[in-house]
Amino acid sequence: MNQAIEYTKVEQSLLAVGSRRKNVTAYLITVNTGVALLRLGKHEFVLTTGHGFWVPFECLHALTVLPGCHYHMIHFSARLQQPLCQQAGFVTLTPLLNALLHELSQTKEQSQTNHSPTGRILAVIVDQAAKFSPTTQQLCPALSAKQQSVLKKLLDRQSPAADEHLSAVEAVLGMSVHELEACLIVREAIRLSRSGRNASQIASELECQLDHLQALGQTLADYQF
Repeated sequence: MNQAIEYTKVEQSLLAVGSRRKNVTAYLITVNTGVALLRLGKHEFVLTTGHGFWVPFECLHALTVLPGCHYHMIHFSARLQQPLCQQAGFVTLTPLLNALLHELSQTKEQSQTNHSPTGRILAVIVDQAAKFSPTTQQLCPALSAKQQSVLKKLLDRQSPAADEHLSAVEAVLGMSVHELEACLIVREAIRLSRSGRNASQIASELECQLDHLQALGQTLADYQF
């Protein structure tokens, strides 16, 4: 990082599967459109439109961004003197924080130095971040408890029986159950590929036809198995 705090706006067209790692910076990710999945240990959290998640320094995690997700990311360097929360979790996006993020997304200015207009906005965001109280009580705050239970089964790649809550889950995610399942299959296939499995082994392990898996990988992630 060149600056102690930096802002990025990302429009993800393909599936992006991040490796499990510890981050050297803390960061805030907020989703404008679409879905991102963030895994902490054995638990995975679902970020949807209008929600933010705080990841502190040296936090072991993995981030997956689904196709079509647009999001803001603000990285905070350890050089900052402002104390920042050491707990990961969902954070409340206050009206002020939302307004600041919107202003950042609209600016065409490239400079993010301390004395630039963007730098001054980021300085206010640091003050806001110092007040965060992250929580991991919910899988997806946009859904009810019963709807989250259905989503948990989907993330575990268990096909729930016809359920009255499926349509509500699809509406919040902005994608069908089948589209989510396809993304999860490709994500797992990419992870297996990175661990050294060949295409045939991956297809066998995931109980999927090889040509179908290869087509999904190419379409969703531009990834060749």
